[in-house]
Amino acid sequence: MRQGALRLGVFAGPIWGTLFFVALWPLMHIFPPYSPNLGAAEVAAHIRSHQTGFLVGGILLMTASAIVWPFIAVILMFLKKIERGIPLWTTVTALVFTYGQVTVFLCGLAFTMAAFRPDASNEMIRAWSDLGMFLLVIPAIPGTTQYLATGAIILQDDRPKPILPRWYGYLNIWVGILSAPGAVVGLFKMGPFAWNGIAAFWIPAVVFGVWITATQLILLSAIKRNALLDDQP
Repeated sequence: MRQGALRLGVFAGPIWGTLFFVALWPLMHIFPPYSPNLGAAEVAAHIRSHQTGFLVGGILLMTASAIVWPFIAVILMFLKKIERGIPLWTTVTALVFTYGQVTVFLCGLAFTMAAFRPDASNEMIRAWSDLGMFLLVIPAIPGTTQYLATGAIILQDDRPKPILPRWYGYLNIWVGILSAPGAVVGLFKMGPFAWNGIAAFWIPAVVFGVWITATQLILLSAIKRNALLDDQP
């Protein structure tokens, strides 16, 4: 029963990712994101033409920010097991995870506001949509901290047989580094560091997909061998 509950928690991660993708692509049609240089009239026209998609997509994003917590809880259980004693960095990771999911909720809320009153001015609609775009990409700031802290915890495991594999620790560090450019999208309206650019959006999106897939597989493997009950010194 314990393993079944843990496995169920792990699958909350892919469900979160699926809801996120459905909201952005078939519903809102903002995957890939529109250009930051797009005029207010063009942004407003897009949102008005997909009003229902934005409203439903906003709900899915806000729902995803709650559904993901069992997945996060399983990760934190393993990190606490690794860290032993006073789990300082596990606590930091938990707090940053929380911070990051608040931005997902607010992202959905911002897109909902953008579509809620189609008779609002073009500038008002674009302003809410821009806020949604920032909240979609700028969470690279807490995300990078989360990945680096997770990697550091895993790499400090000195057991003969680590609870989680060391390569997964290095993967977290690299995902954190490659996600960091999303933090500077407020400085650019074009180029690789804009919110639709290769450095700020596409590379982080790809490495996030790699991370969530790897995390699911690693956790399921660790659960199967009862790593949480590991009694190594």
